[in-house]
Amino acid sequence: MLAIVVWLIGMLVFFFVLFNVIQHALNTSNMAKDLAEIKELLRERAASRAPASPPPVPGDIPELRKIYDRCPGCGHIVEARAAVCPECGLNLS
Repeated sequence: MLAIVVWLIGMLVFFFVLFNVIQHALNTSNMAKDLAEIKELLRERAASRAPASPPPVPGDIPELRKIYDRCPGCGHIVEARAAVCPECGLNLS
């Protein structure tokens, strides 16, 4: 019984050390450095970007006033109040 407990503790220590070695190797790799550099460049670009014109208000475009949903049968986009899917003919009511 004692041998099993010692073996389990040994395995836990072994995998903990192995995990930390692999994690350290990944964090110090060139790919991790490149990703950190890309993230920093994207943050700088987003901060320097001037605000664009605001998106259109849904009241400005009649098509955006309609509420759409997806058909549970085929996934086709249908109006929320539609009784039948125009793609597959499934009764939606």
